[in-house]
Amino acid sequence: MGERLAWARNQQGLILQQVSEKSGLAVGYISQLEKGAKVNPTIDALGRLAKALGVSIAFLLGEVHAPPYDDRAALLIGGQAWTVGQRFARYYEQLSPEERRKIELETVEQRFARVVDFLCQEFPETFTRPVVAYQLGLSVRALNDIMERNCEVGPMVLSQMVSITGIPLSFYARGRMESAPVDITPAQMIRYAEAISMAAEAQITPEELVLLIRGASQAHKG
Repeated sequence: MGERLAWARNQQGLILQQVSEKSGLAVGYISQLEKGAKVNPTIDALGRLAKALGVSIAFLLGEVHAPPYDDRAALLIGGQAWTVGQRFARYYEQLSPEERRKIELETVEQRFARVVDFLCQEFPETFTRPVVAYQLGLSVRALNDIMERNCEVGPMVLSQMVSITGIPLSFYARGRMESAPVDITPAQMIRYAEAISMAAEAQITPEELVLLIRGASQAHKG
């Protein structure tokens, strides 16, 4: 637990004194927990630390891990085993045609941010931004940069996001929930992401952009 506690504190850019002020726990006590000198903290202490660091108690206890690539991140919700992907699919099905059209016009980064927000809102006891960042192998700052569209989301991060959520790559690539797997190389994904961004700026779908490019190409040949 000490390593996770220290990791979460460093991700937030906090020193021990700041964590102490936010949690109401002594600096020495927190330091001992991080070093592993003190074990079995009380539930109250864990709750205070989790709240101060923006993570869940499950994360501090090591119950939330970055799952294997093909894992569907199964969660126990309402007494039934649902996957994040199934829950998101239900959310998507309830969207109006206009809302789906809007998603199709978004960039990959906007759709990625939409999923992260969904995780944190629908599963607050399991997912927070620091936990999502941890599972994706990112720092919180890097995740925030993607969320705020200050940088692009890379193909490896997208692949891991598909792995931990079960939400198909087609949603990130095209804004559509397609059950068939999308066979695409990292290089193709990057080119497609650029095309999606161009289409979003022009307020058209990627398919319409392709038709425009083909039309321009044929006109040039003619």
